[in-house]
Amino acid sequence: MVPEGALSGLKVVELTDQVAGSFCARLLGDAGADVVKVEPPDGDRYRRNGPFPGGVPDPEWSGLFLYLNSNKRGVSLDIGSTGGRAAFLDLAAAADFLVLGQNSSDIERLDLRRDQVSNNNPGLIVIAITPFGLTGPNSSYVGDELIAVSAGGMTFATPGIPDSVEDPTSEPPLRSNTHMAGYLAGVQGAVAGVAALMSRAIQGTGCEIDLSMQEAVAAVMPFELAHASYNKAKGRGPEVFGLMPNAYLPCKDGYVVVMAVMDAHWRNLMDLVGNPDWAGLEVFSSGAERARNWDALEPLLLDWTMSHTGAEIAQLAQDRGIPCFPAYTVGQMVDSAHVTERGFMLDMEGPAGQKFKLPGYPVRLERTPWRLFRPAPKFGEHTSEVLDEWLGYSAGQLSSVGAR
Repeated sequence: MVPEGALSGLKVVELTDQVAGSFCARLLGDAGADVVKVEPPDGDRYRRNGPFPGGVPDPEWSGLFLYLNSNKRGVSLDIGSTGGRAAFLDLAAAADFLVLGQNSSDIERLDLRRDQVSNNNPGLIVIAITPFGLTGPNSSYVGDELIAVSAGGMTFATPGIPDSVEDPTSEPPLRSNTHMAGYLAGVQGAVAGVAALMSRAIQGTGCEIDLSMQEAVAAVMPFELAHASYNKAKGRGPEVFGLMPNAYLPCKDGYVVVMAVMDAHWRNLMDLVGNPDWAGLEVFSSGAERARNWDALEPLLLDWTMSHTGAEIAQLAQDRGIPCFPAYTVGQMVDSAHVTERGFMLDMEGPAGQKFKLPGYPVRLERTPWRLFRPAPKFGEHTSEVLDEWLGYSAGQLSSVGAR
């Protein structure tokens, strides 16, 4: 018998139109909570975002939607209607968590603050994830992923040394090709939710968690923030700082990451290279000296790395205790023997039999291991089931909630 999840028995209602809230609720569902995703009558917007199997749009097969919403049940409600809002409030009254992923203005417009939805449920924990938080001069500003990473300072911290832009007009911000702010905020929302659950066990009541996506981004950049405080901006580029080598180096089949900053690692690396005459030069005698003289050192190292593959270099280095690994593409990561053996990737099949993969769960709990309890819901798939199971709704009541 497969053990139940660590959060089995807990109920979560999710109302969100961004990645952060969906990912937060998914993490709770991955841990075993019964998550009910509430979608509007036209469906979650990420159903219309790709990628799609074979490149053919299908709202039931968006790769992003499937990933964000596994281990959830799905209901469709028109919460702008009288019956739909009543059903939504009834769900909130039966839940342990309400996860909101909205603009603050929408939370206010829809009367979704905790004191407005918890009258019949003092134990309710509301996780409100918004672009700028529920308070402050910018709290009413609308936005999502790109707004949050930009407001958090991350787009001018990429690449190279953080805050390294002298002239923003000639060195524009750079975005990450992923929902970085959404995933960061989602993780922090789930962690805060479990902390609030523990507090509820002691205090007896729930609470409202105010989570700003801007701050979720800034919170993971302490080095960048300190650097911006301590140093004057310089031109953007792959600048060298700290100790070296701690860098991507071109190799025979791509790039390899070499971290030989400690003296013992450096000596072992030089053994691999063949202890050339330059290895003993004073300008390369410490990690700091190697950083100061990186322009001279890098081409010397490339003479060796360019004659080996990334995997060869990594194996040779790891055998000598040197932190080192190839810089994988996504495809290389997915197909790697290590990831395959650990069973991290999930094999999926599209509506026409197309094969594709999605990430699993990176955490392995000893007594309650993760498993795929259920795939992402079809649109409105569990509306009748959930409203009957959670609330005991009759067929007549179901017809009044704007449900599908």
